[in-house]
Amino acid sequence: MGHEAATFDARALSSLLSRYEVTPPVLEELFGSPEIGEELLDGKRLPSRREASLLGALLGVDPTILTGARRPSLGVSLRLGTAEIEHDVVEPVEHAMKLLAADRLTERWGFSTPVEVLSRLPVSRRLFKPKEDGRMTAVRLRAQLALDPLAPIEDLTGFVESLGCLVEYRPLPKNVHGISVPEIRENRQTWVILINSDDYWALQRFTLAHELSHVLYQDSGQIIIDRAQNSNAIPEIIADSFSRHFLFPDEALEEILEEHGPSKDLPDVNRLVADAMLTYGISRQATVKALRDSRYPLTPSSALLDQCENTTVTSMMVSVGAGTTWSQMAEAEGRRYASPRLTEHVLAAFASNVVSLQTVADVIADGDEGEAVRQLSAAGWNLTAAAE
Repeated sequence: MGHEAATFDARALSSLLSRYEVTPPVLEELFGSPEIGEELLDGKRLPSRREASLLGALLGVDPTILTGARRPSLGVSLRLGTAEIEHDVVEPVEHAMKLLAADRLTERWGFSTPVEVLSRLPVSRRLFKPKEDGRMTAVRLRAQLALDPLAPIEDLTGFVESLGCLVEYRPLPKNVHGISVPEIRENRQTWVILINSDDYWALQRFTLAHELSHVLYQDSGQIIIDRAQNSNAIPEIIADSFSRHFLFPDEALEEILEEHGPSKDLPDVNRLVADAMLTYGISRQATVKALRDSRYPLTPSSALLDQCENTTVTSMMVSVGAGTTWSQMAEAEGRRYASPRLTEHVLAAFASNVVSLQTVADVIADGDEGEAVRQLSAAGWNLTAAAE
């Protein structure tokens, strides 16, 4: 679901000045008059265009926001405490803003990687048919990028980052699967996608593809938070349908049904579902739903699919001899992984001495400089030389 920042007004400006500890003497020196500073600090009025230009340079804020002529960015709203964001996701959203700032900084210094232009990618928009929209967009995207409909997308993170998004795996509130935070940059939209590292790996992949749908459709709102509960909102229905068909196209479903043949009993269904999950990296819930929605003649009965869902995934995998493979796939669960693309850029910029250690820490160590030093030293970095 999306949330928009609150309108900027004189009281918001007063709050911003207080939070940045901009004192009356500072404002008097800036404007040459104590009265102007008093009026702004007391929230009596917004600044003039000239005053906003001076304040904007001081605070690092677009002057048109300070005059009330333009809606504030999410970053400004968060600093003001006026963005309507649930309390449990404020910290990860603020972290996403730091990642966007690091990406913006490294890009300005020339550290960037060519990416696919998102505006070129086709999306389907059919009124009252959100599931079909999601499916058609997945089909079109695979076709435009020449992806074999029978081949799994192995490096989904790398693929999404090649579209210009930043993807990080980190702990999120346990009822939140993913968060997407956009930023408008030179008439294009850049996104940070946070995936809950505590979810199991197939659900993480489904969530990442789901978030990609929000990016492709440029769904409205400052941020998008995907929580555990099901939603009947059209963007969520589209995103779920897109995720399933992008990861597990109909052609792949039919191919795997043909390979397995008719399912006569529960072991047959378990083998079918486990094969689909491990081959295409999709959750059991999404796999079973795909089978339930399929009209292909070899699709298992609803009764057998019900039985398949009435045991744990681990037990199901063990029963078909895939327990070890499933355990190996789950080894990365719970671990934090920084954005590969942003990590590459920020380390290159740090080696060239154009970004600070704190910026590196924001990207690879959740803002902890000591942990960043430990990671860099373990990777063989000579931090003394890098600082020279």
